Amino acid sequence: MNFVLIDVRDILKSSGLSKTIELEFTAAECGIPEPGDGSCFSQPFHLKAELSNIKGIIRVKGGVKTMYDAYCARCLKPLRVTLEEDFDDGYVQYGTLGPVSAEDAEVFVYSDKEIDVGCSVREAALLGVPIRHLCGENCLSLCQICGKDLNEGDCGCERAAGDARFAALGALLGNGENDV
Repeated sequence: MNFVLIDVRDILKSSGLSKTIELEFTAAECGIPEPGDGSCFSQPFHLKAELSNIKGIIRVKGGVKTMYDAYCARCLKPLRVTLEEDFDDGYVQYGTLGPVSAEDAEVFVYSDKEIDVGCSVREAALLGVPIRHLCGENCLSLCQICGKDLNEGDCGCERAAGDARFAALGALLGNGENDV
């Protein structure tokens, strides 16, 4: 796993110190698999963040911007989607939490005067990708019979009115002639 390491020795000298960073790196550098390995992030990540020392806890507040590849959930058209996500995370030095674990405190752990901001970027990026994408709100999908993209025009296939999956239920109810 690669890392996006930031030297924080300069702001660890005193509480209240801060610095701004701007970086560009690949998905693989922050722990997201390469595009050939199933990742949709083929474009570089652009990170802008402010790091602040708050009594030894490093607060990383910023945002990440990138583009990724996806497909429309209805018509399977390839899409290039812009992702912009903000994050606000805390980093504590290893061993300073005492009996509290990093998971319980909801912070990331760092050691050796460097923090891996790739943790924040990876979390923001992966949680920011929607479950499904549409090429447009009015996407007509694909024809269930021939597979033609209905956004490009009608295919001429004869489609039954209603949903075929409910045909058996319609037969039970007398094809909708009886009120329930």
